[in-house]
Amino acid sequence: MAPINVSITTPITLLEYAKTMDESSPTRTFVENMVQESDLMAAIPFLPAQNGKREFLDISRLPNVGFRGINEAGNEDTGNFNLREEDTFFIDEYIKVDRAVVDRLGMQHRYRQEKLKTIALAQNFSQSLIKSDTSVNARQPTGMQARCTKLNTNLVHNSSASGGAALSLQNLDILYWMVNKPTHWIFPRGLMPFVDAAARSNSLVNQTFSTEKNDFGHIITKYKNLPILYGYDPDDTPDLLPFSEVGAGGGSAVTSSIYCASLRDGGFYAIEQTPLSVEDEGIMKGTPFYSTHIKWDWGVVKEHPRSVARITSITAATIVA
Repeated sequence: MAPINVSITTPITLLEYAKTMDESSPTRTFVENMVQESDLMAAIPFLPAQNGKREFLDISRLPNVGFRGINEAGNEDTGNFNLREEDTFFIDEYIKVDRAVVDRLGMQHRYRQEKLKTIALAQNFSQSLIKSDTSVNARQPTGMQARCTKLNTNLVHNSSASGGAALSLQNLDILYWMVNKPTHWIFPRGLMPFVDAAARSNSLVNQTFSTEKNDFGHIITKYKNLPILYGYDPDDTPDLLPFSEVGAGGGSAVTSSIYCASLRDGGFYAIEQTPLSVEDEGIMKGTPFYSTHIKWDWGVVKEHPRSVARITSITAATIVA
């Protein structure tokens, strides 16, 4: 059987993908609304999968190189790669609205329900990108947390004290230098007020926090000139990175983590077999319900072995040098 055609052939963000569609497309509207709900979803690039998988080579060993003497043979050595693959996972969501409710409130009620679904899917995507683990639930991809397990390689602890400690910028710098070509930070949203305070602090003389506005008019904070993502705005669901982790030194579950990632082709990125699409199925035959169908097959790839790292044991407290 021939592979299913996919709509993307080069790295593309969801917002760029939406702009390739007709302005009247319900999928375009849905995707544009969705990426406004999650800065992480807006930032990560997507690449195509074939037959539900993406195969790639990651670096196992670099070749040895060196000088030679006169009349000596040149050095011969090649590097090693690991052939790996990552899967995509299925999403099929339905929005079913009773026609009697539509008769009373108008079609606008369906649009409100679709808007709620964009929020829920954007939050689910963000949570999966960080916290999912295929070894725990085979229906979902493996996110960043489960991939950051090697201490002092892609994992560092901000503190070994019971209950963690305030974020140290020195430790954050250590995290930065663990990642190959870093592009973004992912912070707990609850830490952002302390980031604002650090940017105003006279005691952190050489700190490098800055701000700018993105395409949606939102304020983006940067550290070392990399955007700080935090997932999504407060809603009736928990923050993306709540202060509910037990720190490396034990104690109460009052700490959280920060991630530094290289969100790019060749680094850490998302894949899709079936691009997200939205179909208005109208009234379902034999029922009083309008139906909207959202389908999407997507997954996660960590292509470069040093494309993401995590720092744990951070408390919601004043940031220190």
